[in-house]
Amino acid sequence: MQGVLRRLLPWVFASQRLQLDHGNADEGLAREFAAQQQGERTLLLAFRHPSPRDPLVLADLFWTRVPEAARRLGLTLPRPIELRFLYDRGIPLWAGPLIGWLLQRCGGIAIHRGRLDRPALKQARDALAQGRHALVVAPEGATNNLSGEMAPLEPGVAQLAFWAAEDMDEADDPRPLHVIPVGIRYSWRRPDWAALEARLTALEQHLGLSPEDQGNRRERLLRIGAELIEALEQLERLHPEPDQPLTQRIEAYRLHGLRKAESHFGLRASGTLQERCRRIEQAAWDRIYRENLDQLPPLERSLADWEAREADQQLTRMRLVEHFTSVSGHYVSDQPDFDRFAEMVLLVEEAIGWIEASPWNGKPSLGPQRVELSLGEALAVQPRVADYRSNRRRAVQQLTNDLEQALTELMRARLE
Repeated sequence: MQGVLRRLLPWVFASQRLQLDHGNADEGLAREFAAQQQGERTLLLAFRHPSPRDPLVLADLFWTRVPEAARRLGLTLPRPIELRFLYDRGIPLWAGPLIGWLLQRCGGIAIHRGRLDRPALKQARDALAQGRHALVVAPEGATNNLSGEMAPLEPGVAQLAFWAAEDMDEADDPRPLHVIPVGIRYSWRRPDWAALEARLTALEQHLGLSPEDQGNRRERLLRIGAELIEALEQLERLHPEPDQPLTQRIEAYRLHGLRKAESHFGLRASGTLQERCRRIEQAAWDRIYRENLDQLPPLERSLADWEAREADQQLTRMRLVEHFTSVSGHYVSDQPDFDRFAEMVLLVEEAIGWIEASPWNGKPSLGPQRVELSLGEALAVQPRVADYRSNRRRAVQQLTNDLEQALTELMRARLE
């Protein structure tokens, strides 16, 4: 299966006009995997997750580029690189059973996000402690579609690392456990400001906005965002204060949307934004993709369909909450380059598509992209175990902070 997918990936990237730049990642990981396969260490790879394309990019890196780099460096890889990775149990529900089969065949461990899934966590913990396969995780938990801004990291990655380190210690396993930060950054290969202007104009026309401030792209983008928020506020019967800043209006809408979806499903309003969104997502999927529908009497089947339609509305509300977390002026103010403007335009287009239940067909194309990969310094876990045993919460938070800092540095550094 790995061989088939490896040969298909170049065609996929060519169709998406995506150019891969592996930077220092292929050779650095070749050294790490060579040591891991010789029994010298066990690996947890933590990657930035800005795009749904990341798994394909990483598959190409691990299955093709790393073995090529190992041969180039004269390193020995006794066996093909096989991985274990966590994926959302709901993915095969909307992507189809074939995708679920492929994920499992490629080493995937299905996990219920937003709840304590002990069996899945045990599988991941055991795989990491045994060390035959590297464990690959996305500590952000979900994509945010922004290459230049990272969502807060979830502490589960650090917790898994400490659990595995304790298991290895109890088994008198002397191998070090390394957490390896992997950076992923997307950008457009040739900034096409004319295409971006055309996309902005199309959005303004769609929303009935007058073409003011044509030269000020940031203000145009903010006007588009404000128009969207105003429409959503009217839908939700929210009444912002006069001249209330856009960021505050977005925050009020976000909290309202979360509370409304949680109330619908009877969920607790606790945890981080990501944790709350994952619980809502899972609750919606449980109702949309019910099993044994054909065995229900006609009335119960109709009620189940009704419940699924209502759940889908709450799922859309949750997606808009996540999306508008990223729609703000500071992202393009901090660094007003083409990539950031383009990412924001794509986010707005996708949000409109969700509201209208019809994908937005943005034209003209913004052009071909590249993805740059980079590797951070390994974070050793065993030297932190003593601190973990004395204060678990503090040690988990410190490892999470160190990983976040490493990924932030990779995100901000452009590869030469």
